[in-house]
Amino acid sequence: MTAASLDYKALEVQDHEELRAFLTQDPIANAYLLGDLDPLYAPYCTWFGARDHDGQLGALLLLYTGLRLPAVLTVAPPNAGSSDDGARACALALLDHLIHEVRPRLPKLFWVHAWEHHRPILEKHVLAADLKPMLRMALRREDYLPHPGSAHVRRLGHVDTARIMELYSTSPDHFFEPYQLESGLYFGVDDPHLERLAAIAGIHVHSQAYDVAAIGNLVTHPDLRRRGYATAATTILLDELFKTVSLVTLNVEEANVAAIKTFEKFGFQRHHVYFEGSVETRR
Repeated sequence: MTAASLDYKALEVQDHEELRAFLTQDPIANAYLLGDLDPLYAPYCTWFGARDHDGQLGALLLLYTGLRLPAVLTVAPPNAGSSDDGARACALALLDHLIHEVRPRLPKLFWVHAWEHHRPILEKHVLAADLKPMLRMALRREDYLPHPGSAHVRRLGHVDTARIMELYSTSPDHFFEPYQLESGLYFGVDDPHLERLAAIAGIHVHSQAYDVAAIGNLVTHPDLRRRGYATAATTILLDELFKTVSLVTLNVEEANVAAIKTFEKFGFQRHHVYFEGSVETRR
């Protein structure tokens, strides 16, 4: 792709095989978007793409509305580590014009995941006062190191919704909606003394068809930390996930050294740093 070949038309993309091919160029970086191709999440997804003169997809934007605060994720390969500066510059130019054309259709407020090299482009179009550096980590089935604990872990369902919301109220930066329990992939540990949850581990996306999952919403009650509850729940969750997919990813704050070390004990490896937070669309 050359700068002269760019075509800045931004159109909705509905061909999931084309999206799969584009996203699997880096399945770890694009794990959330790959998972969102699954029919379970499709009703919440609108995909926008910008193509070059030859009609090839060069940049992608996903608007996801399945959360209380909508989310926007962008793709413009090659990634930041690429040595092909010309190709990366053209991809970023496509992303710039894609966001410009899609901007009238974006919510006033939304949550964003922005790769480090996408951030300057994004900030031309949104007000982003407080984006946090986050680390994407990934674990393949063959590298998984289970850490079973002594705590009793059980699968959670809609009957547990009140206790789940009570636990998540202690950690406001969660992305949980009750419909996610329908996946059957939320596990918890009960407080041995009180009628409440001590810890929970769940998912953001899971797709057997696209062979990927992203775990998250991992919370331990502040009064019950350092007892192995979260590790036990995460082990059961990973055991279950690796029955159906071979790649599991997660996001963790780059400054959360203790959590990163815990995930590394399972075999998770660091992939790339990105930025996330709530932003406001420039009008």
